[in-house]
Amino acid sequence: MSLINRITSGVKWSSISQVGRQSIQLITTIILTRLLAPSDFGLVGMGAVVTGFVTLFHDLGTSAAVIQKEVVSEVFLSSIFWVNASFGLLMAVALFVCAPFAANLYHEPRVTLILQILSLSFLVSGLSIVQQAILERELAFEKLAKIEIAANVSSSLVCIGSALLGAKVWSLVFQTLMFSVATTALLWMSSDWRPKAFFRWQEVMSVSRFSLNLTGFNIFNYFSRNADYILIGRFLGAQSLGYYTMAYRIMLYPIQAISAVVGRVMFPAYSQIREDETRFRRIYLKVVGTIALITFPMMIGLWGLADQFLLTVLGAQWKPVILLILVLAPIGLMQSIITTVGTIYQAKGRTDLLFRVGMITSSLVILAFVIGLRWGIVGVAAAYAIATVVCLYPNFAIPFHLIGLRFSEFGRIMTPIFLMSLAMLALIKVGLFGMGRIGLTEPWVQLAVGVLLGGSSYLIFVLRFQRDFLNEFLTLLPAGRFGSSASR
Repeated sequence: MSLINRITSGVKWSSISQVGRQSIQLITTIILTRLLAPSDFGLVGMGAVVTGFVTLFHDLGTSAAVIQKEVVSEVFLSSIFWVNASFGLLMAVALFVCAPFAANLYHEPRVTLILQILSLSFLVSGLSIVQQAILERELAFEKLAKIEIAANVSSSLVCIGSALLGAKVWSLVFQTLMFSVATTALLWMSSDWRPKAFFRWQEVMSVSRFSLNLTGFNIFNYFSRNADYILIGRFLGAQSLGYYTMAYRIMLYPIQAISAVVGRVMFPAYSQIREDETRFRRIYLKVVGTIALITFPMMIGLWGLADQFLLTVLGAQWKPVILLILVLAPIGLMQSIITTVGTIYQAKGRTDLLFRVGMITSSLVILAFVIGLRWGIVGVAAAYAIATVVCLYPNFAIPFHLIGLRFSEFGRIMTPIFLMSLAMLALIKVGLFGMGRIGLTEPWVQLAVGVLLGGSSYLIFVLRFQRDFLNEFLTLLPAGRFGSSASR
């Protein structure tokens, strides 16, 4: 199978996994809301903040090193396995010991035992990091999708079953543990590789620079991604944070989901062609253009229909979110393609540069949040947008230099898609004006007509001006045209 076909299959199966997991989690959550008290979710949520931070150190970037390394030997894989197994044990012990201190921060002693039980998940998951990295390296995303969906189904069944039996908050804890156990067991069953009883420290040190720089970047990125929540919650209060969180989720969650699916597949694919920069550039431009083809009209269309969408979906009590969406929409548009450059750094083995650039941009974003606080949540959102624009060119130009890609080439791909999206927005606004003139002012009617008008007009533009990129999008489907004709 050619690389393009393997990429196509990988994106398709990663999308199936993403949609399947989110659907299972949504159904499970709906059922659990009938069986558990809000305080049960709150207790596990407190623990999730702690475990989420610990997860940043989960594999110290070694799984990415396994994927990126040109040649992996049996000695290397076994050495990495024993490092991850040992570090999983170390994290489990550290979390177990530190659980009382974390609980004291919340003034909630029940969190102690919850964290101590959850610490076992790090011990279990540390045993399957290499197996998962090998499957990703081989672009075996069909296997991974089936594993992830099966693990979600089994953990959800355990959670719902234990909730029905009266386990209360522990049903949510059992869900996390069962997911780790099921994932690890299925990865071992799906992978032919088994660790050998030897260890060589030199093999681990050969990727230490790559993996530790990647871990450092993830830590900085974690704090910059959450600094706005922390600052708003601390200085502006719970209600303001509620509005901001809702707007942020609406704008960025779908975009991050799309980019996460594509990025997960493209990192091992780029790693295979990292020395062929011509091919690297060509495939990257196709990928980022396809993402923009989806996300640009999504963000610009939602910007044009923000009032109608919020009033229809969330209700009038969420009206303050409308202005936030108008400010955050450009961020969602830019972030959908900015997130694609991380795979360039990793595939080229330049996580040191990723770390340095990430420190600078993260510091600027956090500073922008602090400055924006003076003007409330809208000020924070506006400062975020300004910081994103300021960092836009270096965020692309620096990694592009690694593969010899000129920013002007990238601009030639993005410009027509952006202009088509603006033309779609103009037609939506004309349609809304016309409906207002004839008395069709119900938000849900305007939303439905606006989506129909925007979607159909954008499709016409794409068929007329960007048919090649439409074919790229269709490759995500089983009968995609490009996938059947590609030679590489």
